[in-house]
Amino acid sequence: MSISLFFGNISKQRKLLFIACQSVLKIQILFMMFISIIFSIKFAMKDLPDIEEIKQLEKISQKEGSGIVYEELLGIWKFQFVWKKGSDEIDNISSSILQVLSAKLELKKNLEDPLNFEIKNSINFGLLNIIFLGNASLKGLRPLLPFYFEILNVNIGNFPILKKTLKKPENKKMPFFSLIGLSKEDNWMCARGRGGGLAIWIKS
Repeated sequence: MSISLFFGNISKQRKLLFIACQSVLKIQILFMMFISIIFSIKFAMKDLPDIEEIKQLEKISQKEGSGIVYEELLGIWKFQFVWKKGSDEIDNISSSILQVLSAKLELKKNLEDPLNFEIKNSINFGLLNIIFLGNASLKGLRPLLPFYFEILNVNIGNFPILKKTLKKPENKKMPFFSLIGLSKEDNWMCARGRGGGLAIWIKS
């Protein structure tokens, strides 16, 4: 074996080792972030209603309405926790993943239709941004917040890599949030989705 080939093999081995170490480090960082969020959940819940309080609020909203109005919903809402349909326990895995991905819901006034909202749902992973844009409205006493997305944008940093037009679903298949409660003092909102899952957001 020639000296150049020998040192070339060593160089390749070092590169492979470096890549492997980087991968392990990234996995460790993600694991620590995941564990940190899991342990922070019970402390974060101190300022939020527990499941029994939410159930009570839901019963009131079904009979009398939640009292939530248009202006209170405007702003950026950061996802906090989710409960699966029929469960009284926080879904720690789903909640942690969505927190790591900085999942956000934004509601803005629709300038062309002042009674409705522009809705934006987004997640971020490093430089990767996935954004859904559409429209939403308030209906009924409870009220419901039906919505649909018209555009999907995928960006890396400030550079767009995908823009796709989405088809509006039929009214009977329209997704919605059934609004349960909102606290202007503690800046939280809770709602149940069409599929029966429950979620809490914090206003940022």
